Amino acid sequence: MRSLGNILGNKSHQSFLMRGVAGAMAIEEASKILISIFGETAGNSCQVVAVKNKILTVACLSSVLEEQIKVREKEIVDNINEKLKEAAIEKIRFLE
Repeated sequence: MRSLGNILGNKSHQSFLMRGVAGAMAIEEASKILISIFGETAGNSCQVVAVKNKILTVACLSSVLEEQIKVREKEIVDNINEKLKEAAIEKIRFLE
């Protein structure tokens, strides 16, 4: 008998539900990584909003922090993908 994890794992790219779960996990990891890199300032000044088509959307109140995230975008994206063990994010965009 196959476990539920194996069944869901095999159908993860097909299932709408699993894509939603993967997006939520990417948002959570991105938030943690931003806080670990930029400290509590990131937790108070920016929020990861969504993931769609491998693009992470971030709302930032601080233009200085937004620029710092842009400078370190590759590092942040690599960290997220490493934690999720897949290429879930390709780039970061910011809400205006």
